[in-house]
Amino acid sequence: MPRKIIIDTDPGVDDVLAILLALASPEVEVALITLVFGNTHAINTRDNLLKMYYQLAREREAHPGAKERYPLANRTVVAVGEDAPIGGEKHVATYFHGRDGLSNISETNPEFTPPAGTEYPLEISQKSARDEILQLLASEPEGSVTIVALGPLTNVAHAYRADKATFARIGEVVWMGGALDVPGNTSPVAEFNSFADPYAFDMLRLAAKAGEFSFVFAPLDITARHTVPFPDLLHEGGTPLEAFTTAFLLRVRGLQKRFGLPDAMEMHDPVAVWYAVENAPGTTSAEWEVTGREFGVERSGEITRGMCVVDRRGTGETEGKKRTEDEGLLNDIPMPATKAQASETHFPKPEANVSPNGEAEAEDEPEKSKALPKAITRTPGSAALRVKLLSRVFGATV
Repeated sequence: MPRKIIIDTDPGVDDVLAILLALASPEVEVALITLVFGNTHAINTRDNLLKMYYQLAREREAHPGAKERYPLANRTVVAVGEDAPIGGEKHVATYFHGRDGLSNISETNPEFTPPAGTEYPLEISQKSARDEILQLLASEPEGSVTIVALGPLTNVAHAYRADKATFARIGEVVWMGGALDVPGNTSPVAEFNSFADPYAFDMLRLAAKAGEFSFVFAPLDITARHTVPFPDLLHEGGTPLEAFTTAFLLRVRGLQKRFGLPDAMEMHDPVAVWYAVENAPGTTSAEWEVTGREFGVERSGEITRGMCVVDRRGTGETEGKKRTEDEGLLNDIPMPATKAQASETHFPKPEANVSPNGEAEAEDEPEKSKALPKAITRTPGSAALRVKLLSRVFGATV
């Protein structure tokens, strides 16, 4: 039986590919799609989602194989959510995704805009994204639903803050966002989704660290290593779905060239969906690996907003504490009486554990908290994602 997921998204070029991958994956049922600002304004994300479903309907009508790939057995609920971050200024990624969020195809390709009166296999909710998230979590068995967040975490944070008890029924939050040990993409140090609402990211990070729910994220460290060559994705004059995706990916290809990047689309959001498809809440299959990470989130820095601050001092202060604010450092160390004692105070000699036979024993490493946010650090590989995406989304033989 398919596992129910909520996709919280800001479509967005790679969001569309990720949503299509989820809809074409029999392992999961997309029960709810919640929309948030990010790649564009929230109202545009709704229009983009409807464009995608319109082309999907045309694909299913024209090609019988598409009905098998996209059974659309359930009517997915769609709810529009927040159009601004919890804190700080609003930023959108129109520099990459275009004014409408889909490479400006509203202007360049009006044929992809659904005609008035189009019917969709969707239930457009008048409730907020927050309320729809909480309603679904309350109605499903505890621990069974995964939220796959592909944009800023604003909607998810609002749901958590509104009703923590109901939110705790979630199986897992899987998010694409953050940059731990690599440069950012929106700023030198920040990935876009964490930059767009660092307050929401930090709120959920702290809640996960406190053990309130499981939080798995796909940072740039892993997503940027997963690409699909543009020649595999661009099919002008192809099927309705191929023509649609080609229209908005052509501009992305041009931007990639301008940035000096390889001729391949980075699969940021599809990696997060791929993880949720292949791993039930709280489990990680053998080909995947997640690692608990300790870090902070810079919420309001002038040039570091959205940065994942990893303590690299190597002195055990993994939580990024400021020594100037830690009076215990002064109170816990006795004042030296002699020069020799002063030397040992400032540069203490390591003391090894000694076994009964006189040999030094290795010290046990401090136990890592199981509640830390978990970064995806290994996948089945970029080639495996390429095959899965092309075969499931487009029906290609790879």
